[in-house]
Amino acid sequence: MSFGWHYEERRGAGVMHLAGNLGADGTGRFTGAIGWVLARAGGPLVLEVGGLLGWSPEGEAAVLDLARRLSGRSHPLALCGVGALPIRTLTANSLIPITVHADLDSALNALEADRE
Repeated sequence: MSFGWHYEERRGAGVMHLAGNLGADGTGRFTGAIGWVLARAGGPLVLEVGGLLGWSPEGEAAVLDLARRLSGRSHPLALCGVGALPIRTLTANSLIPITVHADLDSALNALEADRE
């Protein structure tokens, strides 16, 4: 099973929703989708992964690469809805800024507070 995604703007942030499984076979599609999203999102980006059933080490590495790409922007990648997904690799490296939130509302609230 591969993954699906859709994008929306919410409360001044770009939100990319992922569903399915982000495995090695989907990282190219994910990278292409990120390019599309970054061309349109001018503000902070939230990656909402509550619909993901799982990700492979390659899928997690693709998310880490996205965090690296965003590290030069004013807001780091906000990740939400991780549930039981393994995120140790994502959060272990303090040189790559990423914030993890329980859900989308928490992520959007934190981003709004940062802008005030």
